[in-house]
Amino acid sequence: MLLIGIILAMVILFVLIGEIRYQKLETEVLEKLGFSDWDVVPYFDKRVVVKSRRTLEKYDDVKFFKEHKDLLPEAENILKEKKKIEKTLKDFLKDNEYQSHSQYKSLAKQINNVLVKAEAFRIKVSYITSAGNNLEEKEISLDKFSLEKFRKDPSLLMGKGEYNKYLREQQKEELNNKHHQYYDDVNTIIDYANTNINNLVIKGSKEKIDSLIGQLFDRTVNSIKKIKTIDSEEWTIIGDFINYISNEVKKVVENNKIILDYYESSDFMKIKETCDVLMSSQREFNEYINEKVQSISALFGSRVVRNETVNEDEYNYIRPYRKTITPFTAEVSATVFASAENNPLEYVVKNFYPNKQFYPEQIQKLHLLIEELETLKEAKQIIDNYKVEYQQYLGDVPKFVLDNDESGFYSRLGFANIDESVLTIEYKFVYTSNGGLAQRYFTVPMTEANIIELIKTLEGKLTVKAFVKEQRNLMTKKLREFIKSRDNYTCCQCGNSIHKEPNLLLEIDHIVPVTKGGYTIEDNLQTLCWKCNRAKSNKIITQ
Repeated sequence: MLLIGIILAMVILFVLIGEIRYQKLETEVLEKLGFSDWDVVPYFDKRVVVKSRRTLEKYDDVKFFKEHKDLLPEAENILKEKKKIEKTLKDFLKDNEYQSHSQYKSLAKQINNVLVKAEAFRIKVSYITSAGNNLEEKEISLDKFSLEKFRKDPSLLMGKGEYNKYLREQQKEELNNKHHQYYDDVNTIIDYANTNINNLVIKGSKEKIDSLIGQLFDRTVNSIKKIKTIDSEEWTIIGDFINYISNEVKKVVENNKIILDYYESSDFMKIKETCDVLMSSQREFNEYINEKVQSISALFGSRVVRNETVNEDEYNYIRPYRKTITPFTAEVSATVFASAENNPLEYVVKNFYPNKQFYPEQIQKLHLLIEELETLKEAKQIIDNYKVEYQQYLGDVPKFVLDNDESGFYSRLGFANIDESVLTIEYKFVYTSNGGLAQRYFTVPMTEANIIELIKTLEGKLTVKAFVKEQRNLMTKKLREFIKSRDNYTCCQCGNSIHKEPNLLLEIDHIVPVTKGGYTIEDNLQTLCWKCNRAKSNKIITQ
């Protein structure tokens, strides 16, 4: 009996030592894990009581969240926290320094019990009678994907009326998304055009892209907004048109890129190096002509860029397109447009010369414009003569380049560039119908005859004294030719003439400049070559 008692005492002691060692291990691990105890998560997260067995049988997660819609976010957060704890415990079981401990199996068993609790969000549904008897119960277990289905398909938790309203809102949202998808397609084209518009070198390319973007605005922006159903056949029609415009804009840009790539090529660089040497004697002349071109811009205004979009785009879904336009464009009503067609110069004055106090200065600029245009026309012929002389040095220039950007090609070689647009200045009247679907326009070209007529119209509105002064400033082509012939086509300053140098550019100079009171009369006019005229500028030089 004594022996049995001793053995029993030793067993109890051994168990007590084991419990002490386990408690010490458990305390240390709980502290390491950051838990206060193993009840860190409950097994059941929510409890529901029903009053019949039939209700219990049919009760599921959908019914629970229909009755407790506000609990869905809470359930998601509870499961999220459980998953964090689950990960922490699983990571611990994978690798820790306690695995060799004699009580580790007991600890692992306890951890696995917690892992079971953390696996899901659980609802306990109990059937309890009115007398308080718990007759039956069931468990509803939900993982992450089970909860996500309610987010992905909110209709699961809706009644019939609410579901129909939801469908209408969904259809409205889908339609709105479709609208914006097409608006984005239009914006992509506009962004592409805006990015590349300044890199276009082929004549007419900017105008072509302006026209394409104009068609894009007219045919898409308002039409997109008017489509009311997601399955309308109009989507296909508009989509095809957007693709057409996109492809056409890209064609224009890509054709220009072919030429720009050529200008970066070694073939072009060889031609340029040769011309740089040959043109050293003409560089000053080319610089002078380029100055003349700039002076035309200063006299008549340079082209400007404006943002253009569709007025009916009330929500500003469409980004503006930067369109280059002439500074002298008047957008007028249908009535004014018809009147302007019948009396163009009168309406040029009304729209572009509204302030009479500036007439003397503007008349002076128009006189100078006539002179500069005539000089540039003569200079253009001289430059064309130089181009013919240089043909033997140009080598094999791609036909595509010369056919599409001849002026740009020669400009890059150093030749002065006198674009036809500089020599064909015009005023423009535009009428656009409501909605922008139809547009009419006509131009008033500023030929020498029209400029002289414009000057007379302005002078007719001046006082008698001012009119007499301005009449004495009239330079005509006939007068220019008379002065050159009188001076034997010879520079009155240096004596050079077209008899010695056939490509010599001669200009008519005011001995006393107009800016200093000089008149455009024979006694105040002389023939100078371009070099002497450039050197003289607006000074008075007495011989």
